[in-house]
Amino acid sequence: WKPVCIDRNDPMADSLSDIQDVEAKMPGILEATRDWFRIYKVPTGKPMNEFAYKGEWKNRDFANNVIKETHGFWNALMSGQEADINCTNTTVTNSKSSISVDEASGVLASQPD
Repeated sequence: WKPVCIDRNDPMADSLSDIQDVEAKMPGILEATRDWFRIYKVPTGKPMNEFAYKGEWKNRDFANNVIKETHGFWNALMSGQEADINCTNTTVTNSKSSISVDEASGVLASQPD
């Protein structure tokens, strides 16, 4: 997923509240953006990207729902509700799997070469 966003301090922010506003106010920018996302990995030998929904741009409500759902999955992961996944980390301090940098260094040092 690649949400299309604008900085709220941008002079155009007040006139771009949903994806159809982008096409109306900036004709061609969405097509150029889609083309860039389709081909940007090609120079590294990877195939062109394919898009869900036949490449159709989705609106703000759709994007907000995806973000909300994904954030819920992340919260479940960080709270330890996903027992089959090791979430040990040094940066998400409120997660059940948070360890200190010293502890992480010890884990790494104990691994075989």
